Amino acid sequence: MELRHLRYFVMAAEEANISRAAARLHVSQPAVSRQIKDLEEEFGVSLFEREHNGLRLTSAGESALAHAREILRQSSAMSEAMTAIAKRSQAVSIKVGFLPTALPGFLAEGMRRFNRTYSNVCVQIFEMTPSEQETGLRNGEIDVALIGDPSAEIRQDFQVETVRKTEMAIVVPDDHRLAGRKSAELSELGNDVFLSLSEKHFPSRPQLLADLFSRAGIDPEVAIHANGLSELLGLVGGGMGVAIAPADLEQLPHGGVVFIKMKKPKHTLLFSAAWRKEGDTRAVETFVRELQGGVPTQTQNS
Repeated sequence: MELRHLRYFVMAAEEANISRAAARLHVSQPAVSRQIKDLEEEFGVSLFEREHNGLRLTSAGESALAHAREILRQSSAMSEAMTAIAKRSQAVSIKVGFLPTALPGFLAEGMRRFNRTYSNVCVQIFEMTPSEQETGLRNGEIDVALIGDPSAEIRQDFQVETVRKTEMAIVVPDDHRLAGRKSAELSELGNDVFLSLSEKHFPSRPQLLADLFSRAGIDPEVAIHANGLSELLGLVGGGMGVAIAPADLEQLPHGGVVFIKMKKPKHTLLFSAAWRKEGDTRAVETFVRELQGGVPTQTQNS
């Protein structure tokens, strides 16, 4: 799958017509049809219902459209950021690893505040899983990890500061029996199949899920361990099961998915920044303070 496939798909969805989409893209109709067919074959689903007067998105197509638009948005943002970096030759840079929930949640606004005062510092961001962020910190590939709830090893080896707190929520398909509820107890889902995040990419997250099951007095089946947050939402939206995830995840595209407040057991996930102890860390600490909303950092170690 390439970005071209997604652009053609989004244009076809917006126009609901192959001919009009091709005209706007300045390509031939067969080219648009071929790219959409390639996507459908790769995903194993039909994205459109072909009707006599045009195209109509299937339920899978509606979910795919939300993800495609977000991917194209991120691609555009990355292109703009790289162009800005190429034009600016700052002597100081901060490389930041982040989880996707951080960008709309607090990272973008924190970067704006930081840039207003420290325009000579270039901030680069890289979407990474927690395990990739830890490796990046240890290898010097990034300067700051926005790593979620850090492990004991991270707290021991790096400076750590909480920048945000978020409640855990129940995530269900939009046709689930609880989808119309504003809140629910985890014990009500004891007979559901759950999805989790992989230990490899999200260390300690499977154990957190097991602990929440224990507190709720349930022992459900955990069928799939997703490698990323967007993948987790896609699996839930596809009806593969239910999940427990940070409530902030609702800010990402989530076609076919409903977030429900988890009344019991409650669990607050700490969203933390981690950075190396050695060297001149003043710019990093100032950046973290802006992520917190401009309040002084209170570095915590264990």
